[in-house]
Amino acid sequence: MATVKKPLAKTGVTGNTVKKAVRAPAFRIETMQKRERYLKALIYGNYGVGKTTLAASAIELPSMNNVLIINAERGDLSIDHIEELDAITVDDFKKLGQVHEFLRQHCIARDAGDTQRLREMESTLRGVDVDEIGTPREYRTVMLDSLTEIESMCFAQLLGITTTTRLDEETQSAEWGEYKKNNTMMLRVVRAFRDLPMNVVFIAGEKYNQDETKRYKYTIDLTGQLAKKIQGFMDMVGYYTMCKPGDDAERRLFVTPSMRFDAKHRYQAFKGDYFDDPTLTSIMREAGFLDDKGVDLK
Repeated sequence: MATVKKPLAKTGVTGNTVKKAVRAPAFRIETMQKRERYLKALIYGNYGVGKTTLAASAIELPSMNNVLIINAERGDLSIDHIEELDAITVDDFKKLGQVHEFLRQHCIARDAGDTQRLREMESTLRGVDVDEIGTPREYRTVMLDSLTEIESMCFAQLLGITTTTRLDEETQSAEWGEYKKNNTMMLRVVRAFRDLPMNVVFIAGEKYNQDETKRYKYTIDLTGQLAKKIQGFMDMVGYYTMCKPGDDAERRLFVTPSMRFDAKHRYQAFKGDYFDDPTLTSIMREAGFLDDKGVDLK
């Protein structure tokens, strides 16, 4: 009686030898100290205190260049003198999602050393021929200015308000359902940008809020529980304010919480409560990212 041969598994066959398919692991083990470290920070404070200028100081640090600002407030006069700082203006929530997808693809090409792909993407977004792009930008820092305005865009989308909606048109008011959706969408936005393999600096306004103990304190200008939940995504949350006359500094970035404001940091190397007249270079150095000469500590 003839023997019936069973078909070999579709894992690759050579003669009578079955080759097992090589599958990528579902996850990786990383040594904590060998991981590439990026700054994930949120800076909030009153309008005009210098939050945008502080975030834009990333341009001074080679390891943080190139820098891209996602401009939702259009309040960039304080940094328009910085020639090497690139900006994308967003005026609705959908465009913000498109910018994130661009950055995700950009990081993939950047880390793969795919210069041609970087040139093609940059030429498309600048509206010029690819031959006009010599050395393409390799973004390592993105700043979102500001989360407060981005949340307003989120509500506008949920309420059906667009840039073409006339000012005299009646619009619906946000109700419980819109607030829940806004909460979910904003958390997704912050998480998605935070997870990009680059330095990410979020900027937000401040509000004077009452906490669970009925005390008033400064916190991030976002609705409901977002101001608290978003802080958990960050390695640093800094409250930026002007100093009082007679202090040793003009501006101060508080990174340790108090009864007066929300703040936090996860940097073991930094033992203080605040940074005086900070730049991102001084913050990165004191947080243990740089040596005394400003060289990255890997």
